[in-house]
Amino acid sequence: ADLWPYTIHWTDEEGNPKPGGSVRVLIGDLFTDPWNPIGGSSNVYDLMPASATGTKATMADPFTGLYLPQRVARAEVYAVEGTPTTVTYDWVKLEFVDEIEVPADAWIDWDATAQRFITVGEKHPEGLTARVKVVIEYDPQFLNDVWHDGSGFTVADALIGFILDFDRAKPESAIYDESVVPDFETFMKYFRGVKILSTDPFVVEYYTDQVYPDAEWIAMGVAETFDGCHYYDVPAPWHSIAVGMLAEAAKEAAFTSDKADALGVEWMNYIAGPTVDVLKKYLDKAIEEKFIPYANILKDFGVTEEEALARYQNLKKWFEAKGHFWVGNGPFYLESVDTVAKTIVIKRFEGFTDPADKWLRFTEPKFVAIDFVGAPEIIEIGKGVIIPVNITFEEEPYPPEEIDFVKYLLFDAEGNLVAIGNAEYVGGPTWNVVLTPEITAKLPEGTVKLEVAVSSKVVAIPAYNAITFVAVP
Repeated sequence: ADLWPYTIHWTDEEGNPKPGGSVRVLIGDLFTDPWNPIGGSSNVYDLMPASATGTKATMADPFTGLYLPQRVARAEVYAVEGTPTTVTYDWVKLEFVDEIEVPADAWIDWDATAQRFITVGEKHPEGLTARVKVVIEYDPQFLNDVWHDGSGFTVADALIGFILDFDRAKPESAIYDESVVPDFETFMKYFRGVKILSTDPFVVEYYTDQVYPDAEWIAMGVAETFDGCHYYDVPAPWHSIAVGMLAEAAKEAAFTSDKADALGVEWMNYIAGPTVDVLKKYLDKAIEEKFIPYANILKDFGVTEEEALARYQNLKKWFEAKGHFWVGNGPFYLESVDTVAKTIVIKRFEGFTDPADKWLRFTEPKFVAIDFVGAPEIIEIGKGVIIPVNITFEEEPYPPEEIDFVKYLLFDAEGNLVAIGNAEYVGGPTWNVVLTPEITAKLPEGTVKLEVAVSSKVVAIPAYNAITFVAVP
């Protein structure tokens, strides 16, 4: 689901990608709920086009379920010894350490009255430890991306969603929403702090007690916290969110259905309906005030009144041209919607600079083929034997660096496991199953089954093949 906006294309007669064209998609439903980037529709039919308007920090590999970098240069995961996690892809470095102390100046909580972060030193003067530390360095393109209204992506866009997660859960906040408190309380059970190490490149250092079996998932969870995508991975810049914040603070609309019901107001919709006029009203207010949300924080990261004004003016021009407030930074932008006919038009965003073939390697899964080469029909008990196995994809050698393991299992005629081991790589497509004299000496006379299992790093489904032969004295 992540990849379709990056890979959809027409092909020529030879099957090669060709530029241009349009596609009509029939979908089960649309606009079941209002669209907004903080608490809008979670319907899968709405999210399909909505997610195409943003770009995330990582992408899920459709063949393994592990994550790959989209806007990340590198990730480092430090875990306390004994933590049950491992790593597959080389964009993530995994290291085990004896202890992880959280620095006193890391952010850990939020003072909604003073509109500032609370540090670990303030909240835990006795000190604090974590199970995992994650360092994410975003790639240079991260801060060179452009929002669809022409505004440049900045560190403030990366931080706004993180701040909102705290502020909206605090009763003292002007945009407090009790419906988000349970999720926030769960988050705080694991969260141990964060530091911004650098703004160019953008580097974050994150501390948590939440772990996954795969370090790529740990890195993804941190990287996507600051990638400018929000509720259900839909995108929004800080200035379009700020307009919605003003509307909610004035109790004229609300980001979530629960709060809208509690206030007796409309559930905020950035693309159609009566709240579009509400957002227009508060966009004008933001322009008049040169409004900077969370100014105590965002000004420290370079936001000025001049930038705020320029962004709001960009958003106003966008609204006047498109009739909606939906602004993303992905490969497609929202051109138009018709909520009565339930149609939506998204178009290619020319400011999205990723190569068109960046993710096309996932067009076809790289399933392993296993062939036994010159396998014997008879082996002598107590004598060693080497059984070559070719491991290929489309008749080409399967790269050994993409193979997790090649294991063999040896069974006797009754189905009892006699031996298990790893095959040895010898070059090209060939791996050798080496049955030593000590192994074959364990075999009873009769039919023997040798099974080979291959686990690839690039597809989740392992491959199996087996042969039988006869063991004789």
